[in-house]
Amino acid sequence: MKKSILSLLLITTFSFNAHAQYCIFFDLKAEEPEMVVSAMQNLMSTEWGKSIQATKSLFAYGPNGNIEATHSIQFCFPDEAAFESAFMSYGQSMEAQMVWERKLRAHAIEISQTLNTPVWYNGEDWAEDNVFMIFQMDITNPALYLKEFTSMSPKLAKKMGYTENSYGLAFPIVGKNKDFTHFVWMGHNDIKSALSNTKAMFADPMFVEFSKKVSGVRTLVNSLMLIRIADF
Repeated sequence: MKKSILSLLLITTFSFNAHAQYCIFFDLKAEEPEMVVSAMQNLMSTEWGKSIQATKSLFAYGPNGNIEATHSIQFCFPDEAAFESAFMSYGQSMEAQMVWERKLRAHAIEISQTLNTPVWYNGEDWAEDNVFMIFQMDITNPALYLKEFTSMSPKLAKKMGYTENSYGLAFPIVGKNKDFTHFVWMGHNDIKSALSNTKAMFADPMFVEFSKKVSGVRTLVNSLMLIRIADF
């Protein structure tokens, strides 16, 4: 785990009142979720955890199909300088490395790592959203998809009443899964609104028309639900 976090950092909620530009997702399979929370509390209590310019959140996966991960630890940075600072200081913090290596690793198996960056988004602060619907897709013509997505999504959000929520299009810049190239996220206040809004979206004529326009360049790979457990 020590080597993996360093290698990922070397290559690549929001208290900044702005969207982060680099978000690291550590997807984990946790047999004892309460111990993961405890380990994260310990990690964020170190001088390294207190000093990094990032939001630090723990999410649980809802129904997640055949994905092994049960939880996702996410560190989100506002810019490259904040990311670089976190990497450099982590390499110098034996305390932080010991917590990650010994306590967290003892209670969770790391499934995947990705460094993600947004292409386009709405909303200044996704920390206000507690549940996220994630749609992982293989997109063969990103420019076309982006054009149609940015044309449709604000209109649909206004129609359905979630203009204040966070939603957008992003891609894994490092650690990409071979099955998908991009993902859309949609933030919601709670589970019931996430489900009802998603159900209504799929049935809406505006979304149906959008789907027809991008059907030749988009393949849906996974649909996931992330539920915010704790912020640190």
